[in-house]
Amino acid sequence: MPTSTDNLFELIRSSGLDVDAVQGNEPGPSVETAWRAMAGFGVEPVASLPLQGELSGVHQLWLDHARQAGVVGEDGTFLLTAVVTDSSAVGWVRVRLTDTADVSRLVDDQGRIEFIARSSHGDRICGVTAEEYDYWVVSLDL
Repeated sequence: MPTSTDNLFELIRSSGLDVDAVQGNEPGPSVETAWRAMAGFGVEPVASLPLQGELSGVHQLWLDHARQAGVVGEDGTFLLTAVVTDSSAVGWVRVRLTDTADVSRLVDDQGRIEFIARSSHGDRICGVTAEEYDYWVVSLDL
């Protein structure tokens, strides 16, 4: 039976990202802390796209903001979590961008794009979350 780690790796790899290693939740901030920050009262998106319609622009929109925020390293690496059962227990996974990467394939069991990328230093996050009518790209200092 696949574990939560197996399921998370499968989702990540299906998006075209390379998995380097599981970093876990130490040193922090943890996956849970990052999700709470993304869902915080008063959080506003740095960009948004409609939930319905063409999602091909999600990857580039997120990537532009993630690079601007210093979340994606010069070598294309960053830490990632996505919505998979028990993924918070797995913690952060170190991934690397590839030529075929497309974060719009990081969909949960409801068919919505939901993930957070974190800088290797842990001080910045940039993720995509599904809100009422839009996908929000959220970029925050932790």
